[in-house]
Amino acid sequence: MAFALSIKAERDHTIEAKPPPEDDWEAWLHALFPRYTTQSFGQHHREFWDWVWSIRVGVRPNPFIAIWPRGGAKSTSVELALAALAARGVRRYALYVGATQEQADDHVANVATLLESEAFSEAYPTTSIRMVGKYGNSRGWRRNRLRTASGFTLDALGLDTAARGVKLEEQRPDLEVIDDIDDSEDSPGSTDKKERSLTRKLFPAGTDDVAIMGAQNLVLDDGIFARLAHGKADYLSDRYVSGPLPAIQHLDYEQFPGHTILKSGEPVWAGQDLAACQRIVDSDGITSFLIESQHETDRLEAGTYAGIEFQRCDKSEVPPLVRIVVWTDPAVTDKDSSDSHGIQVDGLAANGTIYRLYSWEQRTSPEDAIRRAVLKAIEYKAECVGIETDQGGDTWQIVYEKVWRDLVENPVVIQVTTETPRPVFREEKAGAGFGPKAHRQQQMLGDYERGVIIHVRGGTEALEKALKRFPIRKPFDVADAAFWAWCDLVKNRVPVQL
Repeated sequence: MAFALSIKAERDHTIEAKPPPEDDWEAWLHALFPRYTTQSFGQHHREFWDWVWSIRVGVRPNPFIAIWPRGGAKSTSVELALAALAARGVRRYALYVGATQEQADDHVANVATLLESEAFSEAYPTTSIRMVGKYGNSRGWRRNRLRTASGFTLDALGLDTAARGVKLEEQRPDLEVIDDIDDSEDSPGSTDKKERSLTRKLFPAGTDDVAIMGAQNLVLDDGIFARLAHGKADYLSDRYVSGPLPAIQHLDYEQFPGHTILKSGEPVWAGQDLAACQRIVDSDGITSFLIESQHETDRLEAGTYAGIEFQRCDKSEVPPLVRIVVWTDPAVTDKDSSDSHGIQVDGLAANGTIYRLYSWEQRTSPEDAIRRAVLKAIEYKAECVGIETDQGGDTWQIVYEKVWRDLVENPVVIQVTTETPRPVFREEKAGAGFGPKAHRQQQMLGDYERGVIIHVRGGTEALEKALKRFPIRKPFDVADAAFWAWCDLVKNRVPVQL
């Protein structure tokens, strides 16, 4: 697509230029944006740029989802890609979608800087200047919109302001970028709302050949990008996921009072080697680095269980248990703003050790949460199903009775009959002398510190993540359910003999 250009520009003089050859994306980038390409490209960068250069008019490419570390040139790569696609004329209308309008505006401003750079302006003059109207008035070169003389348009859109059926006059976007839309403080309800904005408003607004690219580091273990990475998203089903890539693979580090030394590891990119990562650690701290650059989302500062190394065993190593209980911390509604439901199954060994057998935490309906708890109680032969009843009060026993009747009349998964031993219904109220959440968790923390709580591998990952983030970030529901199960078992626990 290399050709000579001659246009009447906004500056009212004729510019003639010839763009560099476009058959080699690496040479093209070095020629036009040398300041951004001083480091060699990593393999993941090469995959991304091969994808960008494969984009053609009228052809829908597989979505490209880049889950790279902070500092790994995610947003820079996307912004450069927008400049390249605009220059080559293979896309006409792009949306840059961020978590907020302000974030999206910042990215559009960065793209404007690229288009106005000297080398790019000389090679692609009509793409570097703003579109003007019949009377010379600018038709779009502001913080949230770029409209170039070549006909390329880029709009900034925050998910907090997204509107159904996004259009530009008679155009629909043929390029959509989602960048940094997850936030570490997002609740499950917030993530669900963002997901609906994407799948019901933005993705359907695209043309038949729309190209979709996404970029983010994992800051949340159930955010949009985590769902895309781990197969939990049923949209963009033909996506290519690059990552999650940590900055340093096989990282080994040592902590000293007041500082941490990165000892060894394999950088995924020369531009973010061990020395560069050490500077990040020195500036931001090891915890921030592990979360932002290594995608270790279960590491959160100042959490109650931050220093705990969980004791674990395989299911085959669990001794005979003298008591097994199931406890649940339910939400009273199933709305965007609702809390999750938490279920915990715990057992007590003869020597007083508590084995955590199964953990679950999700949003669902109250009745479904109780049904799940009852089925787990039958599966594990638990003596009870306990419920925290601060919200809902006596209603929970009514729900429990209904669930049991329904299971007997319409058994699912596990056969339930009138002969099936029925778990006892128990209830506790947090306000009845147990103190606030933090105080309750501090009580249970002592048993973790003494090593008398053991997690069974393969069933307790949800609890470990919940405890590590407590009380920094919701949801807290399975952590609450675990407290009630622990509290039930310690009431009659025999002295520990280790």
